[in-house]
Amino acid sequence: MNTDGVRRGFKMNEKNGVGFLTVPSFEEAGGVVCAFSTRIGGVSPKPFDTLNFSLKREGNIDNFFENLTRFAAAAGFRADRAVAINYAHSARLHRAAASDAGRGITREKLAGICDGLYTDEEGLALVSFHADCVPLFFFDKKRRAAAVCHAGWRGIAAHLTRNAVGSLVSLGSNAADILAAVGPCISAQNYEVGPEVRNVFVSEFGAETVIETNESARADLSAACVVDMLKCGIPARNITVAGLCTYEKSALFFSHRRDDGKTGAMAAVIELKKEGL
Repeated sequence: MNTDGVRRGFKMNEKNGVGFLTVPSFEEAGGVVCAFSTRIGGVSPKPFDTLNFSLKREGNIDNFFENLTRFAAAAGFRADRAVAINYAHSARLHRAAASDAGRGITREKLAGICDGLYTDEEGLALVSFHADCVPLFFFDKKRRAAAVCHAGWRGIAAHLTRNAVGSLVSLGSNAADILAAVGPCISAQNYEVGPEVRNVFVSEFGAETVIETNESARADLSAACVVDMLKCGIPARNITVAGLCTYEKSALFFSHRRDDGKTGAMAAVIELKKEGL
């Protein structure tokens, strides 16, 4: 698969001591807040220091909400209108509506399992949490629609990326108009996999998404997502890849594999804003 033209690199930002990443092409388009947190600028203690969004692992709800408040203020989304993915490494997406505000954050989780959220409603912050799995962002300025996904290898293999594009198309988007971004995740160099995963990735996404030696195979989650984006008709110039490894960059990111599960999580957020804001 020819990936010539795919953009590389997210933008690092700091506001009020909170570090977060944004997507240049989304910022250029306007009308959307799209951000990915780092571990910088929160209140959580070690080993969750400091901007942690894994309430399940840390178990301190006050820290969770303080971290969310700080991140929302820095990035510019509405914490009081956030809805979180109810993930299970699936390829399912849920269409988020105003009535979902707070689900998975301040009130009960969404009823159905989903690893993606999409919407065409403004002022609704779609949120997913990550600690090696791939954050995927989608935005169509023409149709005013957006999506966020939590993509592990199972979801990627089941074509969560394709389903996300299809969800926006179901709202009236044209794939050629969609901006897409692949956020920080574990890199292929640090993601050794067994024969099952290796075979699925080669079959579904091509040999270029697997690095093989005599001793091991390593899957490139980010590259597999890009392959599906291109196959869906998103132009290469509309795709941005962060190119940042959560496993390697311990000062910036939590990593489930690096820290053997004793770690926090980052948050991926996208919210449609009113034009001009």
